[in-house]
Amino acid sequence: MTDRLLEWMSFRRSGRISDIASDLADAGAVRRTVENLATLGHLELLAGANWKIAPPVLAVLPRRPNGAAAAVLCGARTPGVLAALASACAGVGVQLETEAAAARPSVIRVIAGSNSGLAAAASAARIPLQHDAALTLLACTPTIRKWPRTPCPMVAGRVETVRRFSRSRIGWIDSTLPEATAARSGFFRIKRDWDWVSILKTDVSDCSYIDDSAGRLAAAAKLKVASWTASSGRLDLPGQLYPPAAIARALTLCTGLLPQYDAATRRISFAGVPPEILRLTLAITGLKLA
Repeated sequence: MTDRLLEWMSFRRSGRISDIASDLADAGAVRRTVENLATLGHLELLAGANWKIAPPVLAVLPRRPNGAAAAVLCGARTPGVLAALASACAGVGVQLETEAAAARPSVIRVIAGSNSGLAAAASAARIPLQHDAALTLLACTPTIRKWPRTPCPMVAGRVETVRRFSRSRIGWIDSTLPEATAARSGFFRIKRDWDWVSILKTDVSDCSYIDDSAGRLAAAAKLKVASWTASSGRLDLPGQLYPPAAIARALTLCTGLLPQYDAATRRISFAGVPPEILRLTLAITGLKLA
């Protein structure tokens, strides 16, 4: 269904998540499906539960072990885009590969003997080519220590729920508003009458709103909880430390595949992460190898 959804969104160009019919999403999980499309580089999530499709682009993957060059098609995907890419690949003599999968759009790869072959196909199809997509995206991403945040006062008055992110448990634990107010540091999720807010504290009186994923990583700074397998490039992280969208997209663009979640270990894994991407990811997130 997600191939149909991506085509529908490509023609629609922008809209609200609430406008998407549940029968177009994976198992009816509209929000999660749209977030996956954003991670794969097909669209951008905007404020107010809005989305905007990204223009078509061929994102070059890290060099394969066999020396081949490959790129995945990101962004809008219409029959016209697919036909143009297929014709271009045939015309310049490079391989076009489509990998179907459940719960996500098919992965469309262009495989050539060199980057010049990818460039020729992209030019013939009139689709921009993004060299070193993962590395380029990470190079433009701030570290968690400098992640955008908005100074704010600590929540006051009646609240329904207060949770603190625990470094030792790598998860949420119950807390109270007086504890959050008195804490010198920590990351808190607080449910007010009308919404949830994510607040990072770096001093008793220093509070800021911050993206929830970034806040959890800030609270987990320097923890030795990441693992990496050199032979496969597999990077494993605790599920609660799923990185912010820009970082997750960069890691996904090492293969064009979404990360896998292991319910038994509660860990996520990104495939095909080369050493240079690993080093940059650790530097940005503040995490360390176990």
